[in-house]
Amino acid sequence: QKLKDVSMKASDADPCVYYRIKGSYILVLVLYVDDVILASNSRGMLDDIKRKLSDAFDMKELGTLNYCLGIEFKKENGKITMSQKKYVNELLDKFKMNDCNTSATPLTPGARLTKDMGAKTPEEVEEMSKIPYQNLVGSLMYLATATRPDISHSVSVLSQFNSCYGSEHWVAAKRVLRYLKKTRDYGLTFKKTGNRIVGYVDADWGASLDDRKSYTGYAFKFAGSCISWESRKQRTVALSSTEAEYMALTEATKEASYWKRFLKETFNDEQPITLHCDILGAMLPVKNPVYCVSRLDETRE
Repeated sequence: QKLKDVSMKASDADPCVYYRIKGSYILVLVLYVDDVILASNSRGMLDDIKRKLSDAFDMKELGTLNYCLGIEFKKENGKITMSQKKYVNELLDKFKMNDCNTSATPLTPGARLTKDMGAKTPEEVEEMSKIPYQNLVGSLMYLATATRPDISHSVSVLSQFNSCYGSEHWVAAKRVLRYLKKTRDYGLTFKKTGNRIVGYVDADWGASLDDRKSYTGYAFKFAGSCISWESRKQRTVALSSTEAEYMALTEATKEASYWKRFLKETFNDEQPITLHCDILGAMLPVKNPVYCVSRLDETRE
Protein backbone atom coordinates (compact mmCIF):
# COMPACT_ATOMS: atom_id res chain seq x y z
CA GLN A 1 0.00 0.00 0.00
CA LYS A 2 2.87 2.37 0.77
CA LEU A 3 4.20 1.93 -2.77
CA LYS A 4 0.80 2.74 -4.21
CA ASP A 5 0.67 5.81 -1.98
CA VAL A 6 3.80 7.13 -3.70
CA SER A 7 2.23 6.67 -7.16
CA MET A 8 3.80 3.29 -7.94
CA LYS A 9 1.53 0.91 -9.83
CA ALA A 10 1.72 -2.83 -9.19
CA SER A 11 2.33 -4.98 -12.25
CA ASP A 12 -0.43 -7.46 -13.07
CA ALA A 13 2.11 -9.67 -14.85
CA ASP A 14 4.61 -9.79 -11.98
CA PRO A 15 3.57 -9.04 -8.36
CA CYS A 16 7.16 -8.13 -7.41
CA VAL A 17 7.38 -5.33 -9.97
CA TYR A 18 6.03 -1.80 -9.56
CA TYR A 19 6.31 1.01 -12.08
CA ARG A 20 5.48 4.63 -12.82
CA ILE A 21 5.24 6.18 -16.29
CA LYS A 22 5.43 9.91 -16.94
CA GLY A 23 5.56 10.82 -20.60
CA SER A 24 8.67 9.22 -22.08
CA TYR A 25 10.13 8.55 -18.64
CA ILE A 26 9.69 5.35 -16.69
CA LEU A 27 10.59 4.19 -13.21
CA VAL A 28 10.69 0.48 -12.35
CA LEU A 29 10.91 -0.93 -8.83
CA VAL A 30 11.67 -4.60 -8.19
CA LEU A 31 10.91 -5.89 -4.69
CA TYR A 32 12.22 -9.07 -3.04
CA VAL A 33 11.36 -9.34 0.68
CA ASP A 34 13.24 -6.30 2.06
CA ASP A 35 15.53 -5.71 -0.92
CA VAL A 36 14.58 -3.04 -3.47
CA ILE A 37 16.10 -2.44 -6.90
CA LEU A 38 15.30 0.79 -8.75
CA ALA A 39 15.83 1.61 -12.42
CA SER A 40 14.83 4.69 -14.38
CA ASN A 41 15.75 6.83 -17.36
CA SER A 42 15.00 9.93 -15.27
CA ARG A 43 17.30 11.06 -12.46
CA GLY A 44 14.49 13.25 -11.12
CA MET A 45 12.04 10.35 -10.81
CA LEU A 46 14.74 8.21 -9.21
CA ASP A 47 15.61 10.83 -6.59
CA ASP A 48 11.93 11.47 -5.90
CA ILE A 49 11.05 7.83 -5.20
CA LYS A 50 14.15 7.33 -3.04
CA ARG A 51 13.18 10.33 -0.93
CA LYS A 52 9.58 9.16 -0.54
CA LEU A 53 10.58 5.61 0.32
CA SER A 54 13.09 6.86 2.89
CA ASP A 55 10.33 8.92 4.51
CA ALA A 56 8.02 5.90 4.66
CA PHE A 57 10.54 3.20 5.64
CA ASP A 58 13.80 2.82 7.50
CA MET A 59 15.99 2.33 4.44
CA LYS A 60 19.69 2.10 3.71
CA GLU A 61 20.87 3.11 0.25
CA LEU A 62 23.60 0.82 -1.09
CA GLY A 63 24.35 2.78 -4.25
CA THR A 64 24.78 1.32 -7.72
CA LEU A 65 23.64 -2.29 -7.99
CA ASN A 66 26.70 -4.54 -7.76
CA TYR A 67 25.51 -7.64 -5.92
CA CYS A 68 22.10 -9.04 -5.04
CA LEU A 69 20.80 -12.52 -4.16
CA GLY A 70 24.06 -14.20 -5.11
CA ILE A 71 24.23 -12.44 -8.48
CA GLU A 72 27.00 -10.03 -9.44
CA PHE A 73 26.18 -7.03 -11.65
CA LYS A 74 28.83 -5.21 -13.66
CA LYS A 75 28.24 -2.15 -15.83
CA GLU A 76 30.97 -1.39 -18.34
CA ASN A 77 31.17 0.21 -21.81
CA GLY A 78 27.41 0.51 -22.12
CA LYS A 79 26.85 -3.13 -21.18
CA ILE A 80 25.48 -4.81 -18.07
CA THR A 81 26.69 -8.29 -17.14
CA MET A 82 25.06 -10.62 -14.63
CA SER A 83 27.24 -13.46 -13.36
CA GLN A 84 27.76 -15.74 -10.36
CA LYS A 85 31.50 -16.37 -10.22
CA LYS A 86 31.53 -16.00 -6.44
CA TYR A 87 28.69 -18.50 -6.10
CA VAL A 88 30.50 -21.01 -8.35
CA ASN A 89 33.67 -20.65 -6.28
CA GLU A 90 31.65 -21.30 -3.12
CA LEU A 91 30.18 -24.46 -4.66
CA LEU A 92 33.61 -25.74 -5.68
CA ASP A 93 34.83 -25.16 -2.15
CA LYS A 94 31.72 -26.65 -0.52
CA PHE A 95 31.94 -29.89 -2.50
CA LYS A 96 35.75 -30.04 -2.36
CA MET A 97 36.21 -29.66 -6.12
CA ASN A 98 38.64 -26.73 -6.14
CA ASP A 99 41.45 -28.87 -7.51
CA CYS A 100 39.38 -30.93 -9.94
CA ASN A 101 40.06 -31.27 -13.65
CA THR A 102 37.78 -29.19 -15.86
CA SER A 103 35.23 -30.38 -18.40
CA ALA A 104 34.25 -28.86 -21.75
CA THR A 105 30.58 -29.85 -21.39
CA PRO A 106 28.22 -30.09 -18.38
CA LEU A 107 27.15 -33.65 -19.28
CA THR A 108 28.94 -36.35 -21.25
CA PRO A 109 27.73 -36.03 -24.88
CA GLY A 110 25.30 -38.83 -25.72
CA ALA A 111 25.15 -40.16 -22.17
CA ARG A 112 21.71 -41.24 -20.92
CA LEU A 113 21.13 -41.60 -17.18
CA THR A 114 18.42 -43.95 -15.89
CA LYS A 115 16.86 -44.94 -12.56
CA ASP A 116 18.31 -48.44 -12.99
CA MET A 117 21.70 -46.89 -12.30
CA GLY A 118 20.58 -46.08 -8.75
CA ALA A 119 21.84 -47.84 -5.64
CA LYS A 120 20.34 -51.35 -5.26
CA THR A 121 22.14 -53.42 -2.64
CA PRO A 122 22.10 -52.45 1.05
CA GLU A 123 25.81 -51.70 0.80
CA GLU A 124 25.29 -49.37 -2.16
CA VAL A 125 22.37 -47.65 -0.45
CA GLU A 126 24.47 -47.12 2.67
CA GLU A 127 27.35 -45.73 0.62
CA MET A 128 25.16 -43.35 -1.39
CA SER A 129 23.44 -42.07 1.76
CA LYS A 130 26.75 -40.37 2.57
CA ILE A 131 26.81 -38.58 -0.79
CA PRO A 132 25.34 -35.00 -0.85
CA TYR A 133 23.70 -35.53 -4.24
CA GLN A 134 20.46 -33.69 -3.48
CA ASN A 135 22.38 -30.83 -1.90
CA LEU A 136 24.53 -30.41 -5.00
CA VAL A 137 21.61 -30.61 -7.44
CA GLY A 138 19.67 -28.05 -5.39
CA SER A 139 22.66 -25.71 -5.37
CA LEU A 140 23.08 -26.10 -9.13
CA MET A 141 19.38 -25.43 -9.67
CA TYR A 142 19.66 -21.86 -8.40
CA LEU A 143 22.60 -21.23 -10.70
CA ALA A 144 20.75 -22.76 -13.67
CA THR A 145 17.68 -20.56 -13.15
CA ALA A 146 19.52 -17.32 -12.37
CA THR A 147 22.37 -16.75 -14.84
CA ARG A 148 23.45 -20.04 -16.43
CA PRO A 149 21.07 -21.33 -19.11
CA ASP A 150 23.95 -23.48 -20.41
CA ILE A 151 23.52 -25.90 -17.49
CA SER A 152 19.72 -25.78 -17.38
CA HIS A 153 19.16 -29.07 -19.20
CA SER A 154 21.88 -30.89 -17.27
CA VAL A 155 20.39 -29.87 -13.93
CA SER A 156 16.89 -30.78 -15.12
CA VAL A 157 18.11 -34.27 -15.99
CA LEU A 158 20.01 -34.73 -12.73
CA SER A 159 16.99 -33.65 -10.67
CA GLN A 160 15.04 -36.67 -11.99
CA PHE A 161 17.15 -38.91 -9.74
CA ASN A 162 16.98 -37.13 -6.38
CA SER A 163 15.35 -40.17 -4.76
CA CYS A 164 17.13 -42.95 -6.66
CA TYR A 165 20.68 -41.81 -7.38
CA GLY A 166 23.73 -43.99 -7.68
CA SER A 167 27.44 -43.57 -8.29
CA GLU A 168 26.97 -42.80 -12.01
CA HIS A 169 24.54 -39.99 -11.19
CA TRP A 170 27.03 -38.59 -8.68
CA VAL A 171 29.82 -38.66 -11.26
CA ALA A 172 27.52 -36.83 -13.71
CA ALA A 173 26.64 -34.20 -11.10
CA LYS A 174 30.31 -33.59 -10.32
CA ARG A 175 30.98 -33.21 -14.04
CA VAL A 176 28.74 -30.13 -13.98
CA LEU A 177 31.02 -28.70 -11.29
CA ARG A 178 34.03 -29.48 -13.48
CA TYR A 179 32.36 -27.57 -16.30
CA LEU A 180 31.56 -24.66 -14.00
CA LYS A 181 35.17 -24.46 -12.89
CA LYS A 182 36.17 -24.00 -16.54
CA THR A 183 33.39 -21.48 -17.24
CA ARG A 184 33.05 -19.66 -13.92
CA ASP A 185 33.36 -16.29 -15.70
CA TYR A 186 30.34 -16.97 -17.92
CA GLY A 187 27.30 -14.78 -17.46
CA LEU A 188 24.58 -12.83 -19.23
CA THR A 189 25.65 -9.61 -20.97
CA PHE A 190 22.99 -7.11 -22.00
CA LYS A 191 23.54 -4.17 -24.33
CA LYS A 192 21.47 -1.61 -26.17
CA THR A 193 20.09 -3.07 -29.38
CA GLY A 194 17.13 -2.42 -31.60
CA ASN A 195 16.11 -6.06 -31.49
CA ARG A 196 12.79 -7.35 -30.23
CA ILE A 197 12.30 -10.31 -27.89
CA VAL A 198 12.89 -13.51 -29.85
CA GLY A 199 12.17 -17.02 -28.63
CA TYR A 200 13.57 -20.39 -29.63
CA VAL A 201 11.91 -23.70 -28.78
CA ASP A 202 12.69 -27.35 -29.40
CA ALA A 203 11.87 -30.80 -28.05
CA ASP A 204 13.86 -33.99 -27.53
CA TRP A 205 11.37 -36.74 -28.33
CA GLY A 206 11.37 -39.73 -25.98
CA ALA A 207 14.63 -38.62 -24.37
CA SER A 208 13.90 -40.14 -20.96
CA LEU A 209 14.77 -43.83 -21.09
CA ASP A 210 12.79 -44.49 -17.89
CA ASP A 211 9.36 -43.41 -19.13
CA ARG A 212 9.99 -42.28 -22.73
CA LYS A 213 8.74 -38.80 -21.99
CA SER A 214 10.20 -35.97 -24.04
CA TYR A 215 12.00 -32.83 -22.96
CA THR A 216 10.90 -29.27 -23.67
CA GLY A 217 13.56 -26.61 -24.10
CA TYR A 218 13.10 -22.91 -24.83
CA ALA A 219 14.98 -19.64 -24.50
CA PHE A 220 14.02 -16.00 -25.05
CA LYS A 221 16.61 -13.37 -25.94
CA PHE A 222 16.51 -9.61 -25.58
CA ALA A 223 19.20 -6.92 -25.62
CA GLY A 224 21.81 -9.42 -26.68
CA SER A 225 21.28 -12.15 -24.08
CA CYS A 226 18.80 -14.59 -22.55
CA ILE A 227 16.06 -13.24 -20.30
CA SER A 228 14.10 -16.47 -19.88
CA TRP A 229 14.79 -20.17 -20.44
CA GLU A 230 13.75 -23.63 -19.34
CA SER A 231 14.50 -27.29 -19.92
CA ARG A 232 11.86 -29.60 -18.48
CA LYS A 233 10.51 -33.10 -18.95
CA GLN A 234 7.02 -33.12 -20.46
CA ARG A 235 4.11 -34.37 -18.36
CA THR A 236 2.76 -36.90 -20.85
CA VAL A 237 4.27 -39.31 -23.35
CA ALA A 238 4.30 -37.89 -26.88
CA LEU A 239 3.41 -40.41 -29.59
CA SER A 240 5.41 -38.59 -32.26
CA SER A 241 8.12 -35.98 -32.60
CA THR A 242 5.49 -33.57 -33.93
CA GLU A 243 3.42 -34.02 -30.80
CA ALA A 244 6.47 -33.47 -28.60
CA GLU A 245 7.27 -30.29 -30.53
CA TYR A 246 3.69 -29.11 -30.20
CA MET A 247 3.78 -29.56 -26.42
CA ALA A 248 7.07 -27.67 -26.30
CA LEU A 249 5.63 -24.93 -28.48
CA THR A 250 2.66 -24.66 -26.11
CA GLU A 251 4.90 -24.04 -23.09
CA ALA A 252 7.05 -21.53 -24.97
CA THR A 253 3.95 -19.69 -26.19
CA LYS A 254 2.73 -19.37 -22.60
CA GLU A 255 6.07 -17.82 -21.66
CA ALA A 256 5.92 -15.49 -24.67
CA SER A 257 2.42 -14.42 -23.59
CA TYR A 258 3.78 -13.46 -20.18
CA TRP A 259 6.51 -11.29 -21.71
CA LYS A 260 4.08 -9.69 -24.14
CA ARG A 261 1.72 -8.84 -21.27
CA PHE A 262 4.57 -7.49 -19.16
CA LEU A 263 5.96 -5.28 -21.96
CA LYS A 264 2.54 -3.93 -22.88
CA GLU A 265 1.71 -3.07 -19.30
CA THR A 266 5.06 -1.66 -18.20
CA PHE A 267 6.44 -0.09 -21.38
CA ASN A 268 3.30 0.25 -23.53
CA ASP A 269 5.02 -2.02 -26.05
CA GLU A 270 2.63 -4.09 -28.17
CA GLN A 271 5.07 -5.48 -30.73
CA PRO A 272 4.69 -9.22 -31.46
CA ILE A 273 7.21 -11.74 -30.14
CA THR A 274 8.76 -14.05 -32.71
CA LEU A 275 9.03 -17.70 -31.70
CA HIS A 276 11.23 -20.04 -33.76
CA CYS A 277 10.47 -23.76 -34.04
CA ASP A 278 12.39 -26.12 -36.33
CA ILE A 279 9.70 -28.70 -37.15
CA LEU A 280 7.00 -27.64 -39.60
CA GLY A 281 4.70 -30.43 -38.44
CA ALA A 282 4.29 -28.70 -35.09
CA MET A 283 2.67 -25.77 -36.90
CA LEU A 284 -0.23 -27.90 -38.20
CA PRO A 285 -2.22 -27.81 -34.94
CA VAL A 286 -1.71 -24.05 -34.79
CA LYS A 287 -2.98 -23.47 -38.34
CA ASN A 288 -5.74 -26.10 -38.21
CA PRO A 289 -7.86 -25.99 -35.00
CA VAL A 290 -9.78 -29.12 -36.05
CA TYR A 291 -6.53 -31.09 -36.17
CA CYS A 292 -5.67 -29.74 -32.75
CA VAL A 293 -8.90 -30.90 -31.14
CA SER A 294 -9.17 -34.29 -32.79
CA ARG A 295 -5.54 -35.38 -32.55
CA LEU A 296 -3.96 -33.81 -29.53
CA ASP A 297 -6.47 -33.10 -26.77
CA GLU A 298 -6.29 -36.65 -25.43
CA THR A 299 -2.65 -36.25 -24.43
CA ARG A 300 -2.90 -32.75 -22.94
CA GLU A 301 -4.02 -33.20 -19.35
